[in-house]
Formats: sequence, structure tokens, C-alpha cells
Amino acid sequence: MEISEFLNEQVNATTLKYSLKLNDLKKFADDGRKSGIGVADTGIGKIYLLFKKGEPEGAVEIEKNGIILGDKAIYLLKGSEMFSFHPVEQDLIESYILLCRIFDRSHLTSNMSMAMPTIERRNEGTGAYMVKIVKCQVPQSGIHVSIRKQGRVIGSDVTTPEGKAYFKVLFGEYDCVVMDRDRKIRIFSVTVRSGGREEIIEIG
Repeated sequence: MEISEFLNEQVNATTLKYSLKLNDLKKFADDGRKSGIGVADTGIGKIYLLFKKGEPEGAVEIEKNGIILGDKAIYLLKGSEMFSFHPVEQDLIESYILLCRIFDRSHLTSNMSMAMPTIERRNEGTGAYMVKIVKCQVPQSGIHVSIRKQGRVIGSDVTTPEGKAYFKVLFGEYDCVVMDRDRKIRIFSVTVRSGGREEIIEIG
């Protein structure tokens, strides 16, 4: 059975549903070490989190352009999505987790961005960071860009028609994560100091 068929079958097989944000979903599954599927509507498709003994072990995103598995499926989660939970027998769900395993759970931390990429303003120690994404010197619009600190997403944005994404962050070192239209992820180290920083990133 294809993984999309399996997910659809298991979700439709149960009527016990909950409306939970991501952190609450994780706590709910952890309580009693539940196995099952959490599903949420992302606006452009659906995201499925596969739990085994209370831990999110696998992820699938299904949208009109196709299916995304594993870490890439959870990369753009904001944490504000509302999930329903559908119990599934552990032995049944294990084989499908192998197809969509999550290796980097930092995207599922409690500090995920809940909205647009604006960090709390402070009187000092805050800088502006603007990144311009280009390909063969041509600005790229609609590219997802995130700023991470110690593996945690603290802000995300989508580039403008000029290829620009904007952030307000505390001074320090960050990872700038760029996901292109093919879902290929590139990570760049950046340092924000003094008044601000502007950077052009060539994705080639």
C-alpha cells in the first residue's frame, strides 16, 4: 500500500479527534506513549506526523505538487497548525515510519516561529538582517528563507519579487537556511552585528 493510501485509510478509520497545536500534540502523544498519526491542514496541503511510543518519528507532507517525506516535510511548520490525532497500532505504523523518518527533530522544538519573522525589539543588541537570493544574478522571488539559532527556527520569510527577505534579530551568529522551489536546502552561516547586515546569496 502506498504511504498516501495508508495515511488516508488510518485517518478515516478513527473518529476520535483532537484539535491541538504542535506542542500540545507532542505532549498528548507523549502521555501514555501513544502511537498514531497527527494530521493538519497547511493551506497548500496536509502534513502528517507519525508517532511511535509518544515520539514523532516520521513526517509526510502531501500537496498538489507531490509528496515530501521526512525532515523536509516538517521544515516549514510554524507550530500554529491545528492537528487532529488518530491512534494507530505500533506494529502497523512502524513499517511506514521507515519510509519517512525524521532525523533532525530541531524543527519540532517549542521555539518554532509562530508568525512573521520578527523577534522582540530591545533597546540594544538588535540588528536588521536582509538577505537577497539570486540565481545567475537574477533575483528569485517566492523562496523560503529561515534564520536558525542552535538548531531552532526563530524567524522565516518568503522572498519578495526583488528576491529579498527581512529579519530583525539579536546580535549574534546564525544559520541562514534557504529552501528553493525544488525543496533543496542550503545553509549559510551569518553574523549580525551593530546596525544591521545585508547579504546576497547565490543559489546557483
